[in-house]
Amino acid sequence: MFQSLSTSTWILIAAGATLFNLAAMQWIIEIPQYRTKQLWMPVIGIIAVGGNSLAQGDGPAVTCYQYTVLMIMMPVALAPVRRRITRDYYRWVQDPTTKPSKGAMAWVTTSVLVMVVAAVLLWKAGN
Repeated sequence: MFQSLSTSTWILIAAGATLFNLAAMQWIIEIPQYRTKQLWMPVIGIIAVGGNSLAQGDGPAVTCYQYTVLMIMMPVALAPVRRRITRDYYRWVQDPTTKPSKGAMAWVTTSVLVMVVAAVLLWKAGN
């Protein structure tokens, strides 16, 4: 299914995922000084996924799929706990010994793990 898409289609999908990530993260990140820093995420994603794909010899479709998953995964994992993350940050600024919310950390960790497994299974199912 996914492997039948052309490289140009995957590039368009990856571009759409980048726009989704940029827009969603602007809404999720409520801490002003970090809003501008999150704009680096697509650049870091391109370097990380592209470097990994070059090292493994993956084709452009696989690279764009992995990049798309990365761009979509972070907003989906962070959106449900965005207020708690912001609250934890401001508490930490006032008292650096403050620990992050265990519920938020558990959600982010579990949701990212589930999404990575789902992305791998979805790609394998297309083979």
